[in-house]
Amino acid sequence: MTIVRGVHILEAPCCGQRYVFPRYVSLNFSAFEYWTDGWREGSLMPNDEGLRHCQCGRFIRVAEMLQLGSAEDSNLPSMQHVKNGLLPQCIAHASDEKMEVAARRSYWLHLNHAYREIYRKHRDAEDAETKNRWHADHPDRRNWWDKFRRRKPLEYRKPADSPFTYPAFEPTSEQILNMSRLSQMLHNWDQAGHEGHKLELAELYREQGRFEEALEMIQATNEKENPVTAPLIKRLINQRTTVPMRYRM
Repeated sequence: MTIVRGVHILEAPCCGQRYVFPRYVSLNFSAFEYWTDGWREGSLMPNDEGLRHCQCGRFIRVAEMLQLGSAEDSNLPSMQHVKNGLLPQCIAHASDEKMEVAARRSYWLHLNHAYREIYRKHRDAEDAETKNRWHADHPDRRNWWDKFRRRKPLEYRKPADSPFTYPAFEPTSEQILNMSRLSQMLHNWDQAGHEGHKLELAELYREQGRFEEALEMIQATNEKENPVTAPLIKRLINQRTTVPMRYRM
């Protein structure tokens, strides 16, 4: 369960403006959907990278802000997230590598949203066809006595051998450019000894069709730390598919 009690008060380094942020005492990372690129749909926690847009117009990261203290409540304003439409501007005017990586990560997820909609519609249509076919093969054979006794009809259960297909993923030149730059930056960080990027790199390489590099990265990950996502990405690499994939936890 996500529980918020009071606020933290932080100061922007660019102009000294003070803002309030929720003070979390417990976090819940559950969501309706999980995707291999890290997107969580309907999550109780935001999918942001700590990017914020200050009232003075500057883009900053929450990690750069000065924490002044906490309070039960405050009249200070909340800080705006960077809108998706401003992410290219945030990338172009990034103050350092950390900001550029954060902005490019957010842009990567944002640009994949169009495919997510196509994927959902495709999966919903295929699942509906499977369900209709099942009902045609299992008609309601209850007689009047069964219904009088309120006997329930046979309950639909999705067959284990039902088809599972998905539309092709064809990233635009803009997506390829952003993923290429982001993967290069994360690769440099990984080579410099900064841990925690291998799974993300494997997915970035895979979505670009760079399967050998993706396989090298996924084999270097700790599957115990990512028991669902890592095996799924590895299977998709071996299948030579580039699609961002939705899965359930």
